[in-house]
Amino acid sequence: MAKRIFVSYNFNDREVTKTVKSMTQNVGGCVQGKFVFVENNVSRDGPSAIDAEIKKIMNDCDAALFVIGNNSHNSPWINREAELAISYGIKIVRTQLPYTNGGQPERLNRLNCREAEWSARSIADCLNNL
Repeated sequence: MAKRIFVSYNFNDREVTKTVKSMTQNVGGCVQGKFVFVENNVSRDGPSAIDAEIKKIMNDCDAALFVIGNNSHNSPWINREAELAISYGIKIVRTQLPYTNGGQPERLNRLNCREAEWSARSIADCLNNL
């Protein structure tokens, strides 16, 4: 069971990605953990500020949910989040946004990650059984 779950997503997908919290708290899909997101857009302060913000939020997490959409496959920051999750030993679950066909972060291609459908029950089952 994951206690703190880092949600990796592309800022262009943030509205639909934020639904993961409410979606997984509906009947039959309760996730036993707390979702945490990078919400502060510190990009104006440069790459080192972005990296520091990701590390600060990911530091206490024991799981990561990678939400894959059309914008994620070419995002250097989502690849960086994957790299950090791997180096921190964080368990990884990935899910694909509906009606998208973007590829997963390159760093996850070589891993055997758990894959959840974009549904409350599937995401909850994967995260709760880590």
